[in-house]
Amino acid sequence: MQKWHGKNKHIKKDYQRKNLKNPFFRKKEVKKNAGLKKYFLILIMAAVIALVWFFLASSFWCLKNIEITGLTRFDPSELENIILSREDSRRWLLFKESNFFLFQKQEVRTEILDKYNFADLEISKKIPSTIKLKISERPYSFIFQQGSDYFYAASDGYVIKEIPVTPEDFAKYFLLENKSDSVTINDDNRITLKDVYLKFILELNKILMTYSDLPVEKFIIDQELNSVIVKFKDGPAAYFSIKDDANEQVEYLALVKKEKIRDNFNKTNYIDLRYGSRIFIN
Repeated sequence: MQKWHGKNKHIKKDYQRKNLKNPFFRKKEVKKNAGLKKYFLILIMAAVIALVWFFLASSFWCLKNIEITGLTRFDPSELENIILSREDSRRWLLFKESNFFLFQKQEVRTEILDKYNFADLEISKKIPSTIKLKISERPYSFIFQQGSDYFYAASDGYVIKEIPVTPEDFAKYFLLENKSDSVTINDDNRITLKDVYLKFILELNKILMTYSDLPVEKFIIDQELNSVIVKFKDGPAAYFSIKDDANEQVEYLALVKKEKIRDNFNKTNYIDLRYGSRIFIN
């Protein structure tokens, strides 16, 4: 009797079709885009370097023009030289301030205002290579005398030391002479006179200008508290109180001159107007 071994007795096993991968070992995957990414990063770095060079080092952005407006008393070349002197100043070690984007507006503004007593200064930049300066000069209001020195002064008490006073301008601006030890010019080029004094003097001068028969030679600040002295041309000195109305005191002066002093005005030593209607004449 023949023994049966099954119908697949003579079929060989196909080991090639079996999946014999070891689950504990992974085959390294080859990154197909590694080279492309590296090339792309290099391009980005090159583009960044090129942009930095173009905007911060290219001559295209180098400052070439300086425009100054509002300047009437100084040579503009003085301000231009301040700006040009900063061109070689280094920024971030590699770049210069002559570059449009690296130009330090605020630092230049501070430097100019420290040297010149302007009321204001605006600095702006115009693409690609222009710096614009808009200057507000302090208008002259009077001439301030400190000892033997004379200075133009603005209504806010700032003096302009850079420009010498010309003889012709004594006819244009009134003279304020300082004889007080407590009043001087501080480090900011401002007269250390209280605002109440200065405002009174400016107002008093404006009023006296309407009286043609009361020509002013000069105003004087001395040791007298709350007082301002007016020396009239070919006439007496008049004492005014800063605490009383300036216009009222001038009216008293005009009345006294007309009705009491008359033709003796130039022979009078002084007139004291600081006590209201009680006027003292010497």
